[in-house]
Amino acid sequence: MKLRASYLHNYADALVILTRTPPDPATNQGAYLLEGTGQSHYQQFDVLAQVKLRQDRELFFSYVRSKARGDINDFSPYLGIAPSPVIRENVYGTLATDLPNRFLAWGVVRLPREFQIAPLIEYRSGFPYLETDALQQYSGVPYRNRFPNFMSIDSRFSKDLKLNAKYSVRLSVSAFNLTNHFNPEAVHGNVTDPAYGYFFGHRGRRFTADFDFLF
Repeated sequence: MKLRASYLHNYADALVILTRTPPDPATNQGAYLLEGTGQSHYQQFDVLAQVKLRQDRELFFSYVRSKARGDINDFSPYLGIAPSPVIRENVYGTLATDLPNRFLAWGVVRLPREFQIAPLIEYRSGFPYLETDALQQYSGVPYRNRFPNFMSIDSRFSKDLKLNAKYSVRLSVSAFNLTNHFNPEAVHGNVTDPAYGYFFGHRGRRFTADFDFLF
């Protein structure tokens, strides 16, 4: 068994953000400005364990603890092919990519008769999401609430068939979210929405079959 621990501390400044100025009392109009005053702060501590049972049986276990904070109004959502139609006040706080805890386990185990299984287990905190009011502005502190914790147990079962001395084909069946854990991808985050707080977009248990040519 091998253990590895690492720590990452990333601080960035002079990032381009979109801000808005207060309305002019004379005209009651403000302005939107692109400024290079944005900042972001990311910290990460992770531990990785590699367990080698045999030459053909290897498992990995990883735990990551992290924190991401910075200016929310990064310009990229507002400038592009499909820009966001709502421009809100810039806030320095938790970023949409903040993921405090994440556990992963994966590996490959070869079985007799050229069979093999590749399991994957992921359990992590839910991503934060925005709450807005009737005017599509922030309702409370941005990204204060999170999606439910994510959990998925996946696996791929495969077998190699030799066609000739040079080519082989690998037949496989993959399973996703074997426990059918509720992992929503969207939420009704507007506090005036009758369905406020309802999570949806769940991808349940599913299976796929495929093949690969090996040469």
